Amino acid sequence: MRWRVTLFAIALVTAVWAAPAASARTKVVVTGGPPPGSSGLAGTVRFARDLDLNGFYRRQVTINVGDSVRWQFSRRVVHTVTFLRPGQTRPALERPDPANPYTGFTDGANAPFWFNGQPSLQIPPEHAFRQGGSSTDGRKFTNAGLSAPAFRPYTLRFTRTGTFRYLCLVHPGMAGSVRVLAAGRAVPTAREDRAAAVAQLRRAVARARRLARFSPAANNVVGGHDRGEVAWFRFFPRTKTIRLGETVRFSVSSRSEIHTVRFGPDAWRSPADKDLVTVQPQPSGPPRLQFNGLIFLPSDPVLPPYTGANHGNGFLNTGVIDTNPNSPPPASVSVTFAARGTFDFECTIHPGMQGSITVT
Repeated sequence: MRWRVTLFAIALVTAVWAAPAASARTKVVVTGGPPPGSSGLAGTVRFARDLDLNGFYRRQVTINVGDSVRWQFSRRVVHTVTFLRPGQTRPALERPDPANPYTGFTDGANAPFWFNGQPSLQIPPEHAFRQGGSSTDGRKFTNAGLSAPAFRPYTLRFTRTGTFRYLCLVHPGMAGSVRVLAAGRAVPTAREDRAAAVAQLRRAVARARRLARFSPAANNVVGGHDRGEVAWFRFFPRTKTIRLGETVRFSVSSRSEIHTVRFGPDAWRSPADKDLVTVQPQPSGPPRLQFNGLIFLPSDPVLPPYTGANHGNGFLNTGVIDTNPNSPPPASVSVTFAARGTFDFECTIHPGMQGSITVT
């Protein structure tokens, strides 16, 4: 996700990591795409403005025991690099927090939103912030934390042989592995690693070009058109014309990305509509992080017809739409249009991802 959020508190509470020993080698893995300028892969593949990749490049890196891996983060999208304990299942990035319900959310007509009093969605500290130290034997939970806001590289030294799988907690399906061989065993050279990473990037971008040639049928609008690592921050189609009283079905196709559809004038911004994640300082320890209900949740328990004047100013939000069958958000949401005009919409999670519906 590309998060409109100032998480300066993450940088303040993240531990400082020791550099690996001078005799050890460090290999670089690029997290997300396009690659950052310092990665050595920047400029190897041309990216569209609204294209990103949820992948690790290269996907499997091979090192000797005692060596390190440094993950460098794309600056478009937030990721984690997370090694789970043996047998641990992938945790959700967020969890309901009944002890801290949503409160104080009002609309343009000064009426409270329905989700006031509902459990807030908290990002647990062990998911948001770095955990586990600067080295690992593959038996403990180790996490880079959310890469925003500084997108500082994450370096981890491996003290035991084996193959260790890791994942991104933000993007389901985004995974990689580190293969650790005994000292002295031959491993791929930096040139070989770079060639493999570039080939992986090029395959993903070629797939993205094919996926971009997508036109959904009937009154359907799809957020993204993704497969594998490909993440389009684009609505298909961007514009659509319908008749008064017709219904548009909004859905997503991505396994790793979530989207929302928000209608309302750009001039109206509630103070609560600023950040996807709100930061709440605590008397001790790291700040508490929670997803903003006004952005993350639907504007109504059941979406009413859209008139252009909903909630006093035309605000209507589908809330999160995703394809995960085990999560509460739906895979699609339908909106009926009860007024003529051209109505702009956007994804509240990914700035710049916009479209419009014209009702005749």
